[in-house]
Amino acid sequence: MQIYKNKKGTGPLIIFSYIVLVNIVTFVLMKLIDTYTIISLIKIFLSIFNIYELYYFILTLTVTYIIDEDSIHIKGIWGLKDLSISFETLQGYKTSKGLIKGVKLSGVGKNSFALGRVVIDKIGTTRMFVTNSQEVIYLRTEEINYAISPEDIEKLKKTLEEKNIEYLDWEHKPNKDINLHKQKRFMIPFILVSAIIVASIIMPLILYLKQMFPAEMPISFNSKFQAVKMGTGKQFAFKQMTYGALNMGILFCMYYAAHFHVKYDKKTAYRYIYFSLITSLAFFLMQIKTLIDYL
Repeated sequence: MQIYKNKKGTGPLIIFSYIVLVNIVTFVLMKLIDTYTIISLIKIFLSIFNIYELYYFILTLTVTYIIDEDSIHIKGIWGLKDLSISFETLQGYKTSKGLIKGVKLSGVGKNSFALGRVVIDKIGTTRMFVTNSQEVIYLRTEEINYAISPEDIEKLKKTLEEKNIEYLDWEHKPNKDINLHKQKRFMIPFILVSAIIVASIIMPLILYLKQMFPAEMPISFNSKFQAVKMGTGKQFAFKQMTYGALNMGILFCMYYAAHFHVKYDKKTAYRYIYFSLITSLAFFLMQIKTLIDYL
């Protein structure tokens, strides 16, 4: 078994600086905003952002490449990340030097380092585990490519050739035949989001038509969920329906973003619909909380 450390780069410093900057700016912004809905959404997405960035920050520091008799293993975060690539699935490898040229689908970095999924020019969609782009090895398989940046890159290339994995120059063409409507991982959250949006629009409308609202209903809240503006039941119902329409617009945008990206990578395409799910669910739960407290 051969263990190759990653070639150190500026990735950890850049990611850490980005985390600090975004958190400082966000906390300052939250001090200037006194609207419960906006504050709640900011907190949700800031938490997701911090977990996401910290994951890749630790990965840049801990990623290693291990070669045994049958596979290449990419490990990081003290074993939490453990990816195995069998030599039987490898069709070849190629190398590149300098800045990484591509379009980032997910992850962090792009030019001097990259971890995540990137559509690399002429190579195709690649799972990147590159901590330093000074010299990168791209590994080709039928489904997706992988990229690594070990310290002793010449030794690793020699090992690949000993395993009959030869240098290969290829040019990738995007897959245009993937139909998201046949993918359960896409359609289940899509149906769930649609149901949540419909419920968030229909429920306040029905309550208003049945005259179940009190004389006054809250129209807006401060950051402590205290009503700062009251209105009629009609105004409350209209505002909630407006939020539903907003989420419908977000779903529309995420739907077409997913269809655009699926030809490059299915997993990235799924994330767009989950973004819509989180947003619509947050609005719906705030609506439920308001109805429980004021009906």
